[in-house]
Amino acid sequence: MNQPPDMRSGAWPEAQEAVDFLKRSESSLLYVSPGYLGLLGEYLQPSKQELLRCVSGGKTVGYFPLVFRLNEQFGNVCNSLPYYGSNGSIIVDPALAPEEREDVRLQLLHEAQKKISDYNCVSATVITNPLDQEGAGWIRDHFEHDLIDQRIGQLTPLPAKSERTGEELLEMFDDPRPRNIRRAIKEGISVRYTQSPKDIDFLYEVHHENITSIGGIPKERRFFHLLPKHFDENGFRIYIAELNGEKIAALLLFYFNRTVEYFTPAVVEKHRQLQPSALLIYKAMADAVDLDYRWWNWGGTWLSQGGVYDFKKRWGTQDYPYFYYTKIYDEGILSCDKETLLREYPYFFVAPFNKLKQANQT
Repeated sequence: MNQPPDMRSGAWPEAQEAVDFLKRSESSLLYVSPGYLGLLGEYLQPSKQELLRCVSGGKTVGYFPLVFRLNEQFGNVCNSLPYYGSNGSIIVDPALAPEEREDVRLQLLHEAQKKISDYNCVSATVITNPLDQEGAGWIRDHFEHDLIDQRIGQLTPLPAKSERTGEELLEMFDDPRPRNIRRAIKEGISVRYTQSPKDIDFLYEVHHENITSIGGIPKERRFFHLLPKHFDENGFRIYIAELNGEKIAALLLFYFNRTVEYFTPAVVEKHRQLQPSALLIYKAMADAVDLDYRWWNWGGTWLSQGGVYDFKKRWGTQDYPYFYYTKIYDEGILSCDKETLLREYPYFFVAPFNKLKQANQT
Protein backbone atom coordinates (compact mmCIF):
# COMPACT_ATOMS: atom_id res chain seq x y z
CA MET A 1 0.00 0.00 0.00
CA ASN A 2 1.39 3.37 -1.02
CA GLN A 3 -0.46 5.31 1.68
CA PRO A 4 -1.56 4.47 5.23
CA PRO A 5 -5.14 3.19 5.10
CA ASP A 6 -8.06 5.06 6.58
CA MET A 7 -11.47 3.78 7.67
CA ARG A 8 -14.81 4.53 6.03
CA SER A 9 -18.28 3.46 7.16
CA GLY A 10 -21.52 3.56 5.22
CA ALA A 11 -22.67 2.80 1.71
CA TRP A 12 -20.15 2.47 -1.10
CA PRO A 13 -19.96 5.60 -3.31
CA GLU A 14 -20.89 3.40 -6.29
CA ALA A 15 -22.25 -0.15 -6.28
CA GLN A 16 -19.93 -1.05 -9.15
CA GLU A 17 -16.92 -0.08 -7.03
CA ALA A 18 -18.01 -2.68 -4.48
CA VAL A 19 -18.48 -5.32 -7.16
CA ASP A 20 -15.06 -4.59 -8.67
CA PHE A 21 -13.38 -4.92 -5.28
CA LEU A 22 -15.19 -8.13 -4.35
CA LYS A 23 -14.43 -9.77 -7.68
CA ARG A 24 -10.71 -9.39 -7.11
CA SER A 25 -11.07 -12.52 -4.99
CA GLU A 26 -12.66 -15.69 -6.36
CA SER A 27 -13.83 -16.57 -2.84
CA SER A 28 -16.16 -13.56 -2.48
CA LEU A 29 -19.75 -14.79 -2.29
CA LEU A 30 -23.21 -13.37 -2.89
CA TYR A 31 -23.80 -12.44 0.74
CA VAL A 32 -21.37 -9.50 0.76
CA SER A 33 -22.58 -8.11 -2.58
CA PRO A 34 -24.37 -4.74 -2.87
CA GLY A 35 -27.54 -6.35 -4.22
CA TYR A 36 -27.90 -8.85 -1.41
CA LEU A 37 -27.05 -6.34 1.32
CA GLY A 38 -29.49 -3.89 -0.24
CA LEU A 39 -32.20 -6.54 -0.07
CA LEU A 40 -31.38 -7.35 3.57
CA GLY A 41 -31.32 -3.66 4.45
CA GLU A 42 -34.89 -3.25 3.24
CA TYR A 43 -36.17 -6.62 4.43
CA LEU A 44 -34.64 -7.01 7.90
CA GLN A 45 -36.18 -4.16 9.86
CA PRO A 46 -35.52 -2.79 12.42
CA SER A 47 -31.85 -3.19 11.58
CA LYS A 48 -28.85 -1.03 10.74
CA GLN A 49 -25.93 -1.77 8.44
CA GLU A 50 -22.37 -0.63 9.07
CA LEU A 51 -20.31 -1.39 5.97
CA LEU A 52 -16.72 -0.86 7.08
CA ARG A 53 -14.11 -0.17 4.41
CA CYS A 54 -10.36 0.25 4.64
CA VAL A 55 -9.18 2.66 1.93
CA SER A 56 -5.61 3.37 0.80
CA GLY A 57 -4.77 5.85 -1.94
CA GLY A 58 -8.43 6.16 -2.87
CA LYS A 59 -8.68 2.40 -3.36
CA THR A 60 -10.61 -0.03 -1.15
CA VAL A 61 -8.29 -2.71 0.22
CA GLY A 62 -10.51 -4.26 2.90
CA TYR A 63 -14.18 -4.66 3.75
CA PHE A 64 -16.14 -5.85 6.80
CA PRO A 65 -19.97 -5.70 6.54
CA LEU A 66 -21.91 -5.68 9.82
CA VAL A 67 -25.67 -5.76 10.37
CA PHE A 68 -27.21 -4.84 13.72
CA ARG A 69 -30.63 -6.01 14.89
CA LEU A 70 -32.09 -3.30 17.12
CA ASN A 71 -34.05 -4.44 20.17
CA GLU A 72 -34.80 -2.11 23.07
CA GLN A 73 -36.08 -4.84 25.40
CA PHE A 74 -33.40 -7.52 25.13
CA GLY A 75 -30.50 -5.60 23.59
CA ASN A 76 -28.94 -5.22 20.16
CA VAL A 77 -27.24 -8.02 18.24
CA CYS A 78 -24.56 -7.87 15.53
CA ASN A 79 -24.09 -10.39 12.72
CA SER A 80 -21.67 -10.57 9.84
CA LEU A 81 -23.99 -11.57 8.28
CA PRO A 82 -27.64 -12.45 9.10
CA TYR A 83 -30.29 -14.44 7.21
CA TYR A 84 -30.41 -18.13 6.24
CA GLY A 85 -26.83 -19.31 5.98
CA SER A 86 -25.30 -15.98 5.02
CA ASN A 87 -21.63 -15.46 5.80
CA GLY A 88 -19.65 -12.26 5.91
CA SER A 89 -16.39 -11.74 7.79
CA ILE A 90 -13.46 -9.63 6.56
CA ILE A 91 -12.58 -9.44 2.87
CA VAL A 92 -9.14 -8.14 1.87
CA ASP A 93 -7.55 -7.37 -1.49
CA PRO A 94 -5.67 -10.58 -2.42
CA ALA A 95 -2.99 -8.50 -4.15
CA LEU A 96 -1.80 -7.15 -0.79
CA ALA A 97 1.37 -8.53 0.76
CA PRO A 98 0.84 -10.80 3.81
CA GLU A 99 1.87 -8.09 6.28
CA GLU A 100 -0.47 -5.61 4.57
CA ARG A 101 -3.38 -8.06 4.77
CA GLU A 102 -2.66 -8.47 8.47
CA ASP A 103 -2.67 -4.72 9.03
CA VAL A 104 -5.92 -4.21 7.10
CA ARG A 105 -7.68 -7.01 8.97
CA LEU A 106 -6.55 -5.65 12.33
CA GLN A 107 -7.82 -2.16 11.51
CA LEU A 108 -11.18 -3.46 10.32
CA LEU A 109 -11.60 -5.67 13.37
CA HIS A 110 -10.72 -2.78 15.68
CA GLU A 111 -13.29 -0.56 13.97
CA ALA A 112 -15.90 -3.33 14.14
CA GLN A 113 -15.33 -3.77 17.86
CA LYS A 114 -15.88 -0.03 18.35
CA LYS A 115 -19.17 -0.24 16.43
CA ILE A 116 -20.30 -3.25 18.47
CA SER A 117 -19.56 -1.27 21.63
CA ASP A 118 -21.30 1.85 20.30
CA TYR A 119 -24.44 -0.21 19.64
CA ASN A 120 -24.21 -1.71 23.13
CA CYS A 121 -24.62 -5.22 21.74
CA VAL A 122 -25.43 -8.20 23.93
CA SER A 123 -24.07 -10.61 21.31
CA ALA A 124 -21.94 -10.44 18.16
CA THR A 125 -21.31 -13.24 15.65
CA VAL A 126 -18.88 -13.42 12.75
CA ILE A 127 -19.62 -16.17 10.22
CA THR A 128 -16.65 -17.24 8.13
CA ASN A 129 -16.59 -17.80 4.37
CA PRO A 130 -16.13 -21.51 3.49
CA LEU A 131 -13.99 -20.60 0.47
CA ASP A 132 -11.68 -18.25 2.39
CA GLN A 133 -9.73 -20.54 4.68
CA GLU A 134 -7.00 -17.95 5.33
CA GLY A 135 -9.56 -15.39 6.45
CA ALA A 136 -11.43 -17.97 8.52
CA GLY A 137 -8.29 -18.92 10.40
CA TRP A 138 -7.52 -15.26 11.05
CA ILE A 139 -10.99 -14.65 12.54
CA ARG A 140 -10.62 -17.73 14.74
CA ASP A 141 -7.32 -16.42 16.10
CA HIS A 142 -8.16 -12.71 16.43
CA PHE A 143 -11.91 -12.25 16.99
CA GLU A 144 -12.44 -12.77 20.72
CA HIS A 145 -15.27 -15.28 21.11
CA ASP A 146 -17.00 -17.36 23.76
CA LEU A 147 -18.98 -19.78 21.60
CA ILE A 148 -18.37 -21.68 18.36
CA ASP A 149 -20.91 -23.30 16.07
CA GLN A 150 -19.91 -25.24 12.96
CA ARG A 151 -21.50 -25.91 9.58
CA ILE A 152 -20.32 -27.96 6.63
CA GLY A 153 -20.22 -25.90 3.47
CA GLN A 154 -20.95 -28.20 0.53
CA LEU A 155 -19.92 -26.97 -2.92
CA THR A 156 -19.83 -28.67 -6.30
CA PRO A 157 -16.83 -27.63 -8.44
CA LEU A 158 -18.22 -27.05 -11.91
CA PRO A 159 -16.31 -28.40 -14.92
CA ALA A 160 -14.89 -26.17 -17.63
CA LYS A 161 -17.21 -25.45 -20.54
CA SER A 162 -17.03 -28.08 -23.27
CA GLU A 163 -19.13 -29.94 -25.80
CA ARG A 164 -19.54 -32.69 -23.20
CA THR A 165 -20.83 -30.53 -20.33
CA GLY A 166 -24.00 -32.58 -19.84
CA GLU A 167 -22.14 -35.90 -19.82
CA GLU A 168 -19.39 -34.58 -17.54
CA LEU A 169 -21.94 -33.43 -15.00
CA LEU A 170 -23.69 -36.81 -14.99
CA GLU A 171 -20.32 -38.51 -14.46
CA MET A 172 -19.72 -36.32 -11.38
CA PHE A 173 -22.98 -37.32 -9.68
CA ASP A 174 -23.55 -40.41 -7.56
CA ASP A 175 -26.56 -42.68 -7.83
CA PRO A 176 -29.46 -42.11 -7.80
CA ARG A 177 -28.95 -38.61 -9.24
CA PRO A 178 -28.30 -39.62 -12.88
CA ARG A 179 -31.23 -42.02 -12.69
CA ASN A 180 -33.46 -39.27 -11.23
CA ILE A 181 -32.52 -36.91 -14.06
CA ARG A 182 -33.21 -39.50 -16.75
CA ARG A 183 -36.56 -40.31 -15.14
CA ALA A 184 -37.63 -36.66 -15.32
CA ILE A 185 -36.53 -36.39 -18.95
CA LYS A 186 -38.41 -39.58 -19.82
CA GLU A 187 -41.56 -38.20 -18.18
CA GLY A 188 -41.46 -35.28 -20.61
CA ILE A 189 -40.71 -32.56 -18.05
CA SER A 190 -39.48 -29.30 -19.58
CA VAL A 191 -37.33 -26.62 -17.93
CA ARG A 192 -37.12 -22.86 -18.39
CA TYR A 193 -35.84 -19.94 -16.35
CA THR A 194 -37.67 -16.74 -15.56
CA GLN A 195 -37.95 -13.64 -13.39
CA SER A 196 -41.65 -12.98 -13.95
CA PRO A 197 -43.89 -11.94 -11.02
CA LYS A 198 -46.23 -14.90 -11.63
CA ASP A 199 -43.37 -17.38 -11.40
CA ILE A 200 -42.00 -15.64 -8.31
CA ASP A 201 -45.42 -16.11 -6.70
CA PHE A 202 -45.48 -19.78 -7.74
CA LEU A 203 -42.07 -20.32 -6.13
CA TYR A 204 -43.20 -18.66 -2.91
CA GLU A 205 -46.51 -20.53 -2.66
CA VAL A 206 -45.00 -23.97 -3.22
CA HIS A 207 -42.02 -23.20 -0.95
CA HIS A 208 -44.43 -22.09 1.79
CA GLU A 209 -46.43 -25.31 1.45
CA ASN A 210 -43.30 -27.49 1.44
CA ILE A 211 -41.76 -25.92 4.53
CA THR A 212 -44.90 -25.58 6.66
CA SER A 213 -45.78 -29.22 5.95
CA ILE A 214 -42.64 -30.30 7.83
CA GLY A 215 -43.01 -27.75 10.64
CA GLY A 216 -40.34 -25.37 9.34
CA ILE A 217 -40.24 -21.59 9.03
CA PRO A 218 -40.65 -20.53 5.37
CA LYS A 219 -39.22 -17.40 3.82
CA GLU A 220 -41.81 -14.64 3.59
CA ARG A 221 -43.52 -13.57 0.37
CA ARG A 222 -42.04 -10.07 0.73
CA PHE A 223 -38.50 -11.44 0.42
CA PHE A 224 -39.27 -12.89 -3.00
CA HIS A 225 -41.09 -9.77 -4.16
CA LEU A 226 -37.99 -7.67 -3.39
CA LEU A 227 -35.76 -9.71 -5.70
CA PRO A 228 -36.32 -7.71 -8.93
CA LYS A 229 -35.73 -4.45 -7.07
CA HIS A 230 -32.26 -5.40 -5.86
CA PHE A 231 -30.96 -7.73 -8.57
CA ASP A 232 -30.72 -7.27 -12.32
CA GLU A 233 -31.35 -10.02 -14.86
CA ASN A 234 -27.85 -11.43 -14.28
CA GLY A 235 -28.21 -11.61 -10.51
CA PHE A 236 -30.88 -14.28 -10.08
CA ARG A 237 -32.93 -16.85 -11.94
CA ILE A 238 -35.98 -18.90 -11.07
CA TYR A 239 -35.94 -22.22 -12.87
CA ILE A 240 -39.38 -23.71 -13.52
CA ALA A 241 -40.20 -27.35 -14.33
CA GLU A 242 -43.40 -27.98 -16.28
CA LEU A 243 -45.34 -31.10 -17.24
CA ASN A 244 -47.96 -30.76 -19.96
CA GLY A 245 -48.02 -26.99 -19.39
CA GLU A 246 -48.45 -27.28 -15.61
CA LYS A 247 -45.79 -25.84 -13.30
CA ILE A 248 -44.65 -28.58 -10.93
CA ALA A 249 -41.36 -27.35 -9.40
CA ALA A 250 -39.21 -24.24 -9.03
CA LEU A 251 -35.70 -23.32 -7.93
CA LEU A 252 -34.30 -19.90 -6.94
CA LEU A 253 -30.63 -19.35 -7.73
CA PHE A 254 -28.40 -16.33 -7.17
CA TYR A 255 -25.31 -15.53 -9.25
CA PHE A 256 -22.31 -13.56 -8.04
CA ASN A 257 -18.61 -13.56 -8.89
CA ARG A 258 -17.68 -17.20 -9.67
CA THR A 259 -20.40 -18.91 -7.64
CA VAL A 260 -24.02 -19.95 -8.11
CA GLU A 261 -26.03 -20.06 -4.87
CA TYR A 262 -28.65 -22.80 -4.51
CA PHE A 263 -31.16 -20.85 -2.44
CA THR A 264 -34.80 -22.00 -2.49
CA PRO A 265 -36.15 -25.22 -4.03
CA ALA A 266 -39.88 -25.98 -4.24
CA VAL A 267 -41.82 -28.93 -5.65
CA VAL A 268 -45.53 -29.68 -5.91
CA GLU A 269 -45.86 -32.68 -3.62
CA LYS A 270 -47.98 -34.87 -5.89
CA HIS A 271 -45.30 -34.62 -8.61
CA ARG A 272 -42.26 -35.15 -6.38
CA GLN A 273 -41.79 -38.78 -7.48
CA LEU A 274 -41.27 -37.62 -11.08
CA GLN A 275 -37.97 -36.01 -9.97
CA PRO A 276 -38.52 -32.53 -11.46
CA SER A 277 -36.11 -30.95 -8.96
CA ALA A 278 -33.26 -33.20 -10.12
CA LEU A 279 -33.78 -32.07 -13.70
CA LEU A 280 -33.97 -28.40 -12.63
CA ILE A 281 -30.63 -28.68 -10.85
CA TYR A 282 -28.99 -30.51 -13.75
CA LYS A 283 -30.19 -28.01 -16.35
CA ALA A 284 -29.24 -25.03 -14.17
CA MET A 285 -25.78 -26.47 -13.53
CA ALA A 286 -25.23 -26.94 -17.27
CA ASP A 287 -26.28 -23.33 -17.86
CA ALA A 288 -23.91 -22.17 -15.10
CA VAL A 289 -21.02 -23.97 -16.80
CA ASP A 290 -21.87 -22.20 -20.07
CA LEU A 291 -21.75 -18.90 -18.17
CA ASP A 292 -18.25 -19.74 -16.81
CA TYR A 293 -19.22 -20.12 -13.16
CA ARG A 294 -16.73 -22.06 -11.04
CA TRP A 295 -18.77 -23.20 -8.03
CA TRP A 296 -22.26 -24.35 -7.17
CA ASN A 297 -22.83 -23.57 -3.48
CA TRP A 298 -25.42 -25.75 -1.74
CA GLY A 299 -25.09 -23.75 1.47
CA GLY A 300 -24.35 -24.89 4.97
CA THR A 301 -25.33 -28.19 6.54
CA TRP A 302 -25.62 -28.81 10.28
CA LEU A 303 -23.39 -31.59 11.61
CA SER A 304 -26.57 -33.37 12.75
CA GLN A 305 -28.24 -33.26 9.31
CA GLY A 306 -27.04 -36.58 7.93
CA GLY A 307 -29.84 -36.90 5.39
CA VAL A 308 -29.36 -33.37 4.04
CA TYR A 309 -25.59 -33.91 3.86
CA ASP A 310 -26.06 -37.13 1.88
CA PHE A 311 -28.52 -35.48 -0.53
CA LYS A 312 -26.01 -32.77 -1.39
CA LYS A 313 -23.02 -35.13 -1.43
CA ARG A 314 -24.53 -37.13 -4.28
CA TRP A 315 -24.29 -34.01 -6.45
CA GLY A 316 -20.49 -34.22 -6.48
CA THR A 317 -19.84 -31.85 -3.60
CA GLN A 318 -16.66 -31.09 -1.71
CA ASP A 319 -16.70 -30.18 1.99
CA TYR A 320 -15.61 -26.73 3.22
CA PRO A 321 -16.28 -26.29 6.95
CA TYR A 322 -17.13 -22.83 8.23
CA PHE A 323 -17.82 -21.42 11.66
CA TYR A 324 -19.99 -19.08 13.70
CA TYR A 325 -17.80 -17.26 16.25
CA THR A 326 -19.94 -15.58 18.91
CA LYS A 327 -18.97 -13.14 21.64
CA ILE A 328 -21.47 -12.72 24.48
CA TYR A 329 -21.37 -9.25 26.06
CA ASP A 330 -24.35 -9.74 28.37
CA GLU A 331 -24.90 -13.21 29.84
CA GLY A 332 -28.54 -12.31 30.40
CA ILE A 333 -29.28 -13.01 26.74
CA LEU A 334 -28.50 -16.69 27.38
CA SER A 335 -31.41 -16.81 29.84
CA CYS A 336 -33.84 -16.37 26.95
CA ASP A 337 -35.42 -19.47 25.49
CA LYS A 338 -35.24 -20.46 21.83
CA GLU A 339 -38.73 -19.18 21.07
CA THR A 340 -37.92 -15.73 22.46
CA LEU A 341 -34.76 -15.40 20.38
CA LEU A 342 -36.56 -16.49 17.21
CA ARG A 343 -39.32 -13.96 17.86
CA GLU A 344 -37.14 -11.02 18.91
CA TYR A 345 -34.26 -11.54 16.47
CA PRO A 346 -35.77 -13.08 13.32
CA TYR A 347 -33.10 -14.24 10.85
CA PHE A 348 -30.26 -13.22 13.20
CA PHE A 349 -27.89 -15.54 15.05
CA VAL A 350 -27.69 -14.71 18.75
CA ALA A 351 -26.14 -17.86 20.23
CA PRO A 352 -26.27 -21.62 19.64
CA PHE A 353 -29.55 -22.84 21.09
CA ASN A 354 -27.77 -25.62 22.99
CA LYS A 355 -25.83 -22.97 24.92
CA LEU A 356 -28.95 -21.30 26.31
CA LYS A 357 -29.30 -21.76 30.06
CA GLN A 358 -32.76 -23.28 29.71
CA ALA A 359 -31.42 -25.90 27.30
CA ASN A 360 -28.84 -26.99 29.88
CA GLN A 361 -31.22 -27.30 32.82
CA THR A 362 -31.76 -30.88 33.97
